[in-house]
Parts: sequence; structure tokens; C-alpha cells
Amino acid sequence: MNILIANIGSTSFKFQLFDSASLQELARGRLERIGSETAPVQFQVVGKEEVEQSVALPDFGSAILHSIQLLTDPDIGVIHHLSEIAAVGFKPVHALHLTGCRLFTDDILDAMEEAVTLAPAHNPLYIAAVRLYRELLPGLPLYGLFESTFHQTMPDYAKMYGIPYDWIERHGLRRYGFHGASHQHIAERTPVFLGCPSESLKIVSCHLGGSSSICAIDGGKSIDTSMGLTPQSGLMQSTRTGDLDPFAVMDMLDREQMTTDEMRTVLCKQSGLKGLSGIDSGDMRDILDAQKEGNERAALAVDTYVYDIKKYIGAYAAAMNGLDVIVFTGGIGERSVEIRARVCEGLTFLGITLDPARNKRKESEMIISSDEAKTLAAVIIANEERIIVREVVNVIEKMT
Repeated sequence: MNILIANIGSTSFKFQLFDSASLQELARGRLERIGSETAPVQFQVVGKEEVEQSVALPDFGSAILHSIQLLTDPDIGVIHHLSEIAAVGFKPVHALHLTGCRLFTDDILDAMEEAVTLAPAHNPLYIAAVRLYRELLPGLPLYGLFESTFHQTMPDYAKMYGIPYDWIERHGLRRYGFHGASHQHIAERTPVFLGCPSESLKIVSCHLGGSSSICAIDGGKSIDTSMGLTPQSGLMQSTRTGDLDPFAVMDMLDREQMTTDEMRTVLCKQSGLKGLSGIDSGDMRDILDAQKEGNERAALAVDTYVYDIKKYIGAYAAAMNGLDVIVFTGGIGERSVEIRARVCEGLTFLGITLDPARNKRKESEMIISSDEAKTLAAVIIANEERIIVREVVNVIEKMT
């Protein structure tokens, strides 16, 4: 039997089908720019040529349905019927104190519903996706590996805000961190790729995409990460603010006479790279194109994004008392030669020097720093699905 992993990003949907016994990948797909009339789609069965399409994907529901059509397509698919799927694994974002890999029950969904105000751009999508899969595959076990799981090793002082302590105790207001499966993959894969033990390796993992975060990984464990209580914090996102002075929010609520729901919409859907650049898609590819055409706001958005990444790299090198390698992953981190080059520029004090020719290569895993660099820079393709399927299988085995 097979396990399907559904990975719902803020602007993309990826899925992979695995054999549950061998954990070998059978097929994978990627649907991007969801909400577009011409969304690019890539689908590939292992051992066969990749299929590329351009389709209308107005929402995540349509993306999920299209992925199922691809998997069961008689010409290009890999299974004949949905009954060949034994379980579906997800990467849900927020349910406050709930963490780990859990079977989706009504109680878990209720906890995610309660946290919708903290993750309005993510929780509704995952809740809707789980319910849609319940309709399509009734009785099929659905599991979720919460994004905060990998960050449970952060020390308490890295989780705290300077707020009344009873808010922490009564409401759970602290830093949780997200993109856990992605950063965990980097923590596990990097030492294998470099051929060195993980116990002594200090990594700054840069997950850069429509949603971006940085993680300090010391000895294979997360000790700090840029996202905090919510995925709205840390770096600027495609349409979300990133870090913002809380009094700026209160001031704008008063000045603009906005409701809190209206403010959430602005902070989640009209801000970040989109708000600063004025480029409606908020997509870094479009913003870089606009920058090349002389768009000053686009250039400002890119400058701000790169500057914030560099600040986190420096801060995390200090937090770990050293740095061995920075790893770029995620859509922007893997594909944008320019962003990688600009992030590494000026980091020679940390021992990082880029090799321009290496940086322009297109390989799934590669060193992009120069031979003289004391600190490595690398690119490793994100594989959150590998982490999720392993955890789902572990839970299933414990339950049987």
C-alpha cells in the first residue's frame, strides 16, 4: 500500500506518493502560484519523464483535486484507484501546545480552529484540506506532523517574549517556530552531504520561498528560529509582514478605524513583499524582474528581504558561538542565483565567500562557496515529505 503526503504551502501545493513498506517515492507533483489562471504544474512518476501543465487553480481545493486526477490518470498516473492509498500525511501549522505527529480527530481539528486567528493564512487551508480528503477518502487515516515539532529543543529563553508571565501560562503566548520538517531535513541531510558528524555541526538553515524562515541548528537540534508565535513573524513573506512593532498595529487600528479581522487581512494578504514592492503577486521572480526594469519599490523590497536574512545569519552565528555552513533551501533558496549571491555578499567576516560559477549551477545538492571559504555555503533541495512520511509510518507502526 501507499502513503500520500500533502504539503500545502502559502502559495503552492506539493504532493508525493510513497510505498509504505520501503518508503520509496513513487511519484511527485508540484502546483505553484495557486490562485492563478495559469498555474504551472509539474508531475512525475519515478522512472518516467516529467509532465508539465499550465492550468487554472483558483483555490487550494482545485489544486488538491487536480493532484488526485494526476495520480489516477490512466495515461500518466501511478495508481488505478484511490483505494490504493493507505494513509495521507499533512504538515499542519498551528494548534498551540499540540505538537508531534498525530492522527487527525475532531479534537485536533477543533484545536486548529481555535488557532485560526494566529495562522489565518494556513490553518483554514489545512482544515479544509483534511475535510476534503475525508470526503474523498472516507475512513482513510489522516495524520499531521505539526510544523513546530522540530523546534521543541529550543531553550526556554529562546521561546520567551517580554510579556506578563501569566499570558504565557494561560494563553500559550511564546515562540513556537514553523517550517519544522524542512529545517529537520536540512539538519539530517547536511552532515550526510558534507560527510561529517552532525553532533559538531553548526548550521544556519535558510528556508526561502513564498513563506520564509531561518533556523539555527546546533548538533542536529533547533536552538532558535525566526518565526515566533505565528508564521507572520520573522522575515518578510510573500504577502505577510514579518516582524512588526506591535504598537504600529495598534496605531493603524486607531487611525484607520479598522477591525481586527480587517487588520489580519492587511497583515496576511496585502503586506510583505507584495505590500512593499507593489507587485501584486508577491512572487520573488516577478519582483526581481520588475527590479531589472528599474522599479524602485521592487528593488527596495529585495534589499529589505536580503538585509533581514543576513541579520539572522549573523545573529544565529553568535547564538551558536560559531558557524560551519549556511544552507539555502525552499523555492527561492534553491532557484534564485541572485538572492543567494546577495545574501552571501558581505559575510566574509563569517568566513563565507561565494564562488559565482558554482552558484550558477543547477544541481539538487551543491556547494556554492569558494575553496578558500572557511565557512561553507550550500544548496539542498527541500524534502519535507521525507520527514513527514517517516513520522506517519512510525505512528502507524506504534498503533498496530
